[in-house]
Amino acid sequence: MKHSSKHFLLINPWIYDTAAYDFWLKPLGLLYIGSILKNYGFKVNMIDLMNRHDKYFKENNLIKDRYYGTGKYYFEEVEKPEIIRDIPRKLKRYGLPEKEFRKRLENYKEVDGIIVTSTMTYWYYGVYKTIEIIREVFPEKRIFLGGIYVSIMPEHAKQYFHKLNVKVIPGTGNMAVNQLLSYYDIKVDTINWVEELEPAYELYEDEISYIVITSSIGCPFKCTYCFTPRMWKYQIRSVKSIIKGLKKILEFKKVKDVVFFDDAFLLHPEKERLLEELSKFNVRFHLPNGIHARLVNEKIAELFSKANFKVIKLGYETSNEELQKKTGGKVTNEELLKATKFLLANGLNETSAYIMANLPDQKVEDVISGIDFCFDLGIIPSVNEFTPIPNTPQYMELVSRGWLKMDTDPLLLNNSILPHWWKYGMSVEEIEMIKSYLRVKKNKFN
Repeated sequence: MKHSSKHFLLINPWIYDTAAYDFWLKPLGLLYIGSILKNYGFKVNMIDLMNRHDKYFKENNLIKDRYYGTGKYYFEEVEKPEIIRDIPRKLKRYGLPEKEFRKRLENYKEVDGIIVTSTMTYWYYGVYKTIEIIREVFPEKRIFLGGIYVSIMPEHAKQYFHKLNVKVIPGTGNMAVNQLLSYYDIKVDTINWVEELEPAYELYEDEISYIVITSSIGCPFKCTYCFTPRMWKYQIRSVKSIIKGLKKILEFKKVKDVVFFDDAFLLHPEKERLLEELSKFNVRFHLPNGIHARLVNEKIAELFSKANFKVIKLGYETSNEELQKKTGGKVTNEELLKATKFLLANGLNETSAYIMANLPDQKVEDVISGIDFCFDLGIIPSVNEFTPIPNTPQYMELVSRGWLKMDTDPLLLNNSILPHWWKYGMSVEEIEMIKSYLRVKKNKFN
């Protein structure tokens, strides 16, 4: 069923944070929404405020690329909201300058609806600031807000964005699109978008330095700290569909780096065939989301190498075996050792592992011993600071202990803000000590 009468503008909002880096961040959900709407015949445009290769940055010589298409965002320091006013960290707005954003919006006076996405719960303030500008420029237009934050915290979003007259749409894929179109009294047939469509990268008029795709949506594991299995039904894309989609995107976006953002890449039933097919492309592949170490064997490592995979992150989280079991039992020290051995033997020297710091009940020594364990294996770990995610089992447990309130403002849950006020975790000094320890080990290792 084709509808050419309506025109939608998609917007990837600013990030307001104390620190942000373009570690392959593309608004995948929003690009899929664009693809679904285009498939039904709607006219779709996009403003991605976070595209570092936007023509504005190119013309002003502001592109700071680092490795494999990643890089530093342009930012401007901004005033902090009341709730974090006393936290001794600067707040920055990352992305396109406000003046340029206003100028772009003027090109879309005829659109029927504006769709804004959201990702991290603690980035909602940047989403609010983005919509404030849209509302000033378009006092009457319909504005819709969807994405991860909205799906995790629908009630918070409804309350907070109410004064900007925003329609809040939790959920994903067809469910979100059907809710959106119901405001226009339009009904469409449901489409298997996971299998039939790819993200609408053609909406980028400017260059981009990488693309993000997936071989599956969701995750069958139920880790206590993660919201993914509660938001998505786990679905696998066929190898044929992945390869066809990748070819199509690479025809008009000639990037060197392709990133799989799966939560469970190695659970694909045809992973070996998929890796064989990927080895026919002349690009570099990356797996930054933490693959399951127990599923890495000699054959998989060989195929990763053959297909030119570069950055491979293993999900490790903690070296403490009790905490490993408590948070979901995804990996053991022995499994990490085996996986690393196979990957390094195949020349995959940019293999790394994620370690969490500041998990509930975690001691500083746990993190240090995890760091040491990784270096002993010959890989450099990445230390991620714990962010409590509202409405996950782990969050509810912290509420039941009285360690967090049910209605704690998400801004306070940002991992760079949390240690400044949360008395149940590691102190700012302890976190700094861990980071400094890691830096010293890295320098020696290199």
